[in-house]
Amino acid sequence: MSEPTHRDSADMLVPLNRRNYILGIINGVAVAVGSRMADPMTILPLLLVRLTEAAWPVGLLQAIVIVGPAIPAVFLTPIVDTTPQKLSIFRKCSIIRFSSVMGMAAWVLLGHRLSALMVTVLLLVFFAIHIIASGMSNTAFVDIVAKSTPTTKRGTFWMWRQTIGALLTMTVAIPLISYLTGERWSERFPVNYGILMLIAALVQGFSWFVYWFVHEPPGRVARHRLTPRQQIARGVRFWRQDKRYRRMIRVLFLLSSTGAIGPFFTAFAVQVWHFPDTVAATFVTVQMLALMGGAVLQGWVSNRYGSRRVLILAASSALFAAVVATGAALLAPVGGIEVLGYPLSYRLMLLCLCFVGNGVFTAQLWVGYVGYIMDIAPARKRPSYVGLASLFVLPAGLVSLGYGWLAGSVGFEVVFGIAAALAAAALVLSLRMSEPRDELTAEQLEAFS
Repeated sequence: MSEPTHRDSADMLVPLNRRNYILGIINGVAVAVGSRMADPMTILPLLLVRLTEAAWPVGLLQAIVIVGPAIPAVFLTPIVDTTPQKLSIFRKCSIIRFSSVMGMAAWVLLGHRLSALMVTVLLLVFFAIHIIASGMSNTAFVDIVAKSTPTTKRGTFWMWRQTIGALLTMTVAIPLISYLTGERWSERFPVNYGILMLIAALVQGFSWFVYWFVHEPPGRVARHRLTPRQQIARGVRFWRQDKRYRRMIRVLFLLSSTGAIGPFFTAFAVQVWHFPDTVAATFVTVQMLALMGGAVLQGWVSNRYGSRRVLILAASSALFAAVVATGAALLAPVGGIEVLGYPLSYRLMLLCLCFVGNGVFTAQLWVGYVGYIMDIAPARKRPSYVGLASLFVLPAGLVSLGYGWLAGSVGFEVVFGIAAALAAAALVLSLRMSEPRDELTAEQLEAFS
């Protein structure tokens, strides 16, 4: 099948809207700080493990992260396609997202009055609502960014969001996490986690409110609103006709399946190696430092070379994390060394290396695949291109559930080994992808640099 020919390469080189650029960075910084206090990679898995003393809720949590965005992709993205002003959709979804995180906080704060199973179920339900609303909100957000920022400036846009966000996370969020999960608050579980989520809701609410004030540039919209069946059929056409989209989806599926092991690093540390809850602060710190470095690297690579190489970096860092985790689970010795008088266990250092890889991976994945879609998608179909990517990676949710079952019945080392194999396959496929920016002339790239 031939690729669609109605995409205009000039869509990659839109004028820079500085107001939107700055507000988008402020939004991203606040999201980074707030989301870390209810992080589905560290804080929520730790809470679920403490509530249930089992690994299956962690697998279900990651399944929601992967499956949730597919629901708006089928039922709601056609609304985004045909709505001239995407900002109105972003605003409505922001209210739902804020309410759902507040709901999570409320149920955890009431946890001492309810059974652990009830708190777990309610927490996951409200988290699912949050993820579904985020899926629709993100399609609107991505379209506004694509209309406001040229391809040669998007790398630094994402870089500043991630880098400043990580810096504030280390100076604000991590001390709070360390304090509220420390010994002083340990006897007040799960109230301490509920306070973290309440703060997360307030900070994230501020971030979404800030973005309400962008000036959305006019754009081309789809002429007809599709039914869910027609939307699925459109996704199949995208898959069949657009070779670059098809290859990107394959890489995204493999990397999403690999990235789902992130929360299992924390679960493994607590369940198998019996680390205390305070280790979450250490892991988040390491992850943030790695994310900062990864964000700077991503910004430079994206601006200079394009999104394809960002996806290659994502696959490489995911492979590194999975290989280290597999080796650690199988071979890590007990004991440690002293550095400047401080004892460091071998196991903690290995887990920190896993979070280094995961942090770099986190900095690359979303930016890489969204940037790639921005460059290849026709303007009228951009929201569907973004939304339907979530539908195509839906099976990765089953992989995540499988991880949870395997971790409890066979062992974490099997989970990490499978993830390493998937990451290796993603790296091979990403090396075979083409770079959309190659269609632009050197003069065009220089004019928008």
